[in-house]
Amino acid sequence: MSSCEISVVLRPDYEGDPVETFLPAARTAPDQPFTLTVIDNGKPKAKQILNEVASRLSDRFPIANVEVISKASAGKPLEADVAQSVAARSRMVITGLGD
Repeated sequence: MSSCEISVVLRPDYEGDPVETFLPAARTAPDQPFTLTVIDNGKPKAKQILNEVASRLSDRFPIANVEVISKASAGKPLEADVAQSVAARSRMVITGLGD
């Protein structure tokens, strides 16, 4: 069983009351080979860093295939049809955010 660390995310556009109690969904480690998708956001070195993360994850999980999706720009969202396609065939997705 893996450990879970809870992070508080603050949204400047949210004006409701903060959530007092939060329980993450139960998670199990995959035991069957699966596809990991890495989404390169187009920033310098993003693809190299995310591929290194994927490589290290392959030491811990039965990753059968690593797929790399490259966005044209960090400032543009992933197209909805591409996101749906990735969700349909990937068990795990990693993307880089921020600078």
